[in-house]
Amino acid sequence: MIGRMVRWLAPGVLALAFLAAMPDEPALVTLSIVGTSDLHGARNSSFGGLPLLAGYVNNLRAARASDGGAVLLIDSGDTFQGDVESNLSEGAVIVDAYNAMGYTAEAIGNHDFDFGSIDSVAARQLGGDLRGALKARAAQARYPFLAANLIDEATGWPVEWPNVRPSVLVEAAGIKVGVVGVMTIDALQSTLAANVQGLRIAPLGPTIAANASKLRAAGADIVIVAAHAGGRCERFDQPADLSSCESESEIFRVARSLPRGLVDVIAAGHTHGGLAHEVNGIGIIQPFSRGQSFGRVDLVFDRRTRRVARTQLFAPRPINTGSAGPAEYEGKAVNNDQAIVDAMAAALQRVHELQATPLGVSLDRPIPRVGALGSPLGNLLAAALRDATPGADVAAVNDAGRGLRADLPEGPLTFGRLYDVFPFDNRIARITLTGAELGRWVANEIRQGRRGGLGMAGVEVRASCLADGLHVDLFRGTRQIHDDDRLVAVAIGAPTPSGSLASPAPLGGVGPIGNAPVVREVVEDWFRRRGPRGIPAIALAQAVDCIAR
Repeated sequence: MIGRMVRWLAPGVLALAFLAAMPDEPALVTLSIVGTSDLHGARNSSFGGLPLLAGYVNNLRAARASDGGAVLLIDSGDTFQGDVESNLSEGAVIVDAYNAMGYTAEAIGNHDFDFGSIDSVAARQLGGDLRGALKARAAQARYPFLAANLIDEATGWPVEWPNVRPSVLVEAAGIKVGVVGVMTIDALQSTLAANVQGLRIAPLGPTIAANASKLRAAGADIVIVAAHAGGRCERFDQPADLSSCESESEIFRVARSLPRGLVDVIAAGHTHGGLAHEVNGIGIIQPFSRGQSFGRVDLVFDRRTRRVARTQLFAPRPINTGSAGPAEYEGKAVNNDQAIVDAMAAALQRVHELQATPLGVSLDRPIPRVGALGSPLGNLLAAALRDATPGADVAAVNDAGRGLRADLPEGPLTFGRLYDVFPFDNRIARITLTGAELGRWVANEIRQGRRGGLGMAGVEVRASCLADGLHVDLFRGTRQIHDDDRLVAVAIGAPTPSGSLASPAPLGGVGPIGNAPVVREVVEDWFRRRGPRGIPAIALAQAVDCIAR
């Protein structure tokens, strides 16, 4: 007997259907969902990198091919921004690898907006669409980018960009699988503000429910959510036990809000934590960050009932480099996939040529980010910012030890060395403020113990410890700046992903001015104008230790 016959009756219609497996198909079939997230451009790392990850996936695909199942590869965002090779290709090297690995879908994350408009071959931003780089990566991908709750304020609907959509319906092993993509409710506060103007984030729960319902109506047997939102747990041995978890994490709250049975799996991300847990009947996986591991959940699907019969969650699987011999997975040795190496080769060649480009300047001494009385590199940056802004009286940089990502070494300066310092596309910001406001900001930096990372140009700081606490006096040449003096200041636009350079933003949290230039490009031009000679020492701001009273 082939299976159970069911009749649907409608006016004037008699329909017959067979709800069972055919004789040559097993009734139960396994879908393995592999989740990655927060790669941050780590195409090759101490954990093994994308070629080794592909080796694990290849072994799993072979196992599923042998039993009639399939593998779905899902990424949950923040894929590109991080490592220099990915940054300088604006993520193209990663998409080349993901295309070769056969990803099913990818959710957009907050840092996927960071690259702004498309770069020229000299890695300088071209004018135009400040979402241009992200759109270019989506167009390059042979799998969809998903962003169901990313709303265009002009239309009130999810964004409509080439190859960017709210959800996708695919087929694997004869099973229809719907995938919805969403991002954390705070996504647009965690990237460069200029790049996300005119966008807003809709609440995750209702967005997922609406899209999952549409997918079910379109025939989806299984629904997966790729969520750039997550949580964190310490133990993975008991999926139903949340005692080691941050139980009020965003993704847990979202899972609890959904109608039971509507969603089968959430592949989570954003928080860089690990998950392999079940909440409200939903299996949730999350694989930490930077390619150190991957998540996995197996769904055993019953073709007779068209329902998931069993869910098996796996702890985040470390991607071993095989220092003690090749790692094993699914009963076979794990090998680097040369096809992934080859797929990335062209983009990497372009990146390495760009990194080696000389700027025509040689440094006769290293320029560190942190100094005893201020930041030498921060002061240099402030000088470049002020020089690039007509009419600016003062420029300021805070917490350069965290916000700038490398010291400048002695010797010939290349674009790659400069980029190591400024890997983010921060833009210049300008504000008018009083001498009193600037003095209070400087005093707060000193009180917070950040004087070693403080950089300034156009003003001298004299700090003294008096009976009533810290006092800061500001001078321009021999003239003291008075409290009611009006100053034009230039800083780095906020918010940025680069640490405390703008978090909180220096001088009040202003945004970038007009079509302001990228800070890295300003510094590059400043160096080129100085010619092929050593950079002179930059005067440091003065400060003293003082316990504020």
